[in-house]
Amino acid sequence: MNKDNYITLIYKKLKKEISPEEQADLEKWVGTASENAQLQEQLTENWQLSKTALPPITIDAKKDFQGFKKRMQQHQAANTRNTKKKEAVIRPMNSRRRFLAIAAAIAIPLMAALWVFLPAPAAPITIAQTATGETKVIQLKDGSTVTLNENTTFTYPETFAATDRQVVLNGEAFFEIAKDATRPFEVQTEKASIKVLGTVFNVRSIATEPKIEVSVEEGKVQFSSTLAGKGVLLTAGEIGIYDLDKNEITESKVNHKNASAWKTKSLTYKNEPLKTVIADLAQHFKVKVSITNEAMKDCRITARFGEATPKSVLDYIVDVYQMELTEIDGQTFVLNGGVCE
Repeated sequence: MNKDNYITLIYKKLKKEISPEEQADLEKWVGTASENAQLQEQLTENWQLSKTALPPITIDAKKDFQGFKKRMQQHQAANTRNTKKKEAVIRPMNSRRRFLAIAAAIAIPLMAALWVFLPAPAAPITIAQTATGETKVIQLKDGSTVTLNENTTFTYPETFAATDRQVVLNGEAFFEIAKDATRPFEVQTEKASIKVLGTVFNVRSIATEPKIEVSVEEGKVQFSSTLAGKGVLLTAGEIGIYDLDKNEITESKVNHKNASAWKTKSLTYKNEPLKTVIADLAQHFKVKVSITNEAMKDCRITARFGEATPKSVLDYIVDVYQMELTEIDGQTFVLNGGVCE
């Protein structure tokens, strides 16, 4: 079976309609690759969200697609009516819940109904995914460009509404947003919201990490918690960090350009401690580097690595600070000794 058939089996499993034979086939497929397991996890998450937000859509070939189209028409009509009203409009859901509900309720049935049963009608909601080691560039209809890092899921409408531009991110992405003063661009993650009019910024929201990071290269960004409503206004050169355990957002001026090193392939440091370099190597290259001499961790470095690799950065540190490098297995390194000038 191809990927589309397994998406259908995932959906049948969620509805408790899967047969023992199909269940066995699905489990075998999920176990063959981490990307398959990730896809099942993401679709399950979307399914759970849709159960709390909107009534479920029953998949039944053409009937499903007609029901889906009716839902989208109602949603678009509501948006149109709202733009014509001068007074404030009371919405049954906030913008985050509204878009998440549509994305979650539509995602699984849409993929199953459109990819498997129907020829190929245009879908108003698109889900883009990247696997391990893969990046992807998405060109949006409003002229914005979004670059996805590996293991990322990005949900967006093919055509934005008249009053806003809302997308959903699970993972990491670099955004270059076209300016539109009448329609704010909003990135929703599981526990945070990032709203802009037109700017360049990086968002890192990894489910397994205890924080969400937003770094701004150009313009201004409103970075808020969807749980407590707290937020900060970030400008170019600033980074916002949302500590999920403390439910607290802090802002600071740091070397924000290294936040998108996964995209630019470059690292730049100006009088920064070596422990910062080690942390960046771990985040962007998934390598583990240990410094045995504790005093060296705070030793300062000023350098730029145009085509950075773990080995090129570590070789530079070894030469400049008279350290010895031991390579364990290609992903694990140990720095010994050293002189901090």
